[in-house]
Amino acid sequence: MIKKYFKKFVGLALAAIMIIGVSAPAFAAETQTDRELRIAYKNVMSYAASNNIDLDMTYDDFLSNYTGQPVLSYEQSYYSVLVPPAVGNTRSSSSSGGSTYYYNTGFSCPSQATYSKYNLLDVVKKGDVIYEANGGGGITGHIAIVDGIYTKSDGSEYIRLIEAISNDQGGVTRSILDDTRVDEKSVTILRVSGATSDIINEAVKFCRGEVGSSYSLDLAKDTSSNETDWYCSELVWAAYKNQGIDIEVGGLHGEPGITPHDIVGSSKTYTVSYSEQ
Repeated sequence: MIKKYFKKFVGLALAAIMIIGVSAPAFAAETQTDRELRIAYKNVMSYAASNNIDLDMTYDDFLSNYTGQPVLSYEQSYYSVLVPPAVGNTRSSSSSGGSTYYYNTGFSCPSQATYSKYNLLDVVKKGDVIYEANGGGGITGHIAIVDGIYTKSDGSEYIRLIEAISNDQGGVTRSILDDTRVDEKSVTILRVSGATSDIINEAVKFCRGEVGSSYSLDLAKDTSSNETDWYCSELVWAAYKNQGIDIEVGGLHGEPGITPHDIVGSSKTYTVSYSEQ
């Protein structure tokens, strides 16, 4: 009888040990880094909400940008990127004051567009990246891509862009670049190093295919044409990334996501000069 109960006791003990051994990882304690990251995420989202920034970032998005640096430094990197909109601006506005006629223009050119001050039509080329120091839907600066140089019905030319701007201004849409926008947005023209005509055509084709998608500031790094929403620099980065050219090159400023600063500071882009005529 004693042997019988002893065997039963041993059997139950072994079963318990096996259950604990198998189940232990599922109940592993959260690490200090895990806790710090969760707190940091809540802090960043709270900062965005209190500053009227439409940051649509999940915790998984937040984790995807983390590379093992001190969590406090990682959290601070978001504050250097996120910019509260100017007083009077709408949430997620791509502008920071100034005109709006050059946004969401479709396949036409507004009558207000002017090209008499700068030699833009002689300098800008299809596939060029337009950086605006004054602008950004909650993120520092703004990025667009040149769709091409097009001819109006009167025979004059204009510069058409594709860009991801706020949803109330069209989301991913066609717009224009002209003298007024250059002045109001403090424009820098960038060209992608090593981009052949085929690469440029495919990059622009990718962006054309995303026209109509929504704007979403989530600071993720998506490249799929099946993606349904984009932020400005992510869209243009993805267009060239899919052609084998990474115009971010690792986030040279230590900023999360794909930021305009990363593209300006990339070794894969260079500045093209323009001047007054």
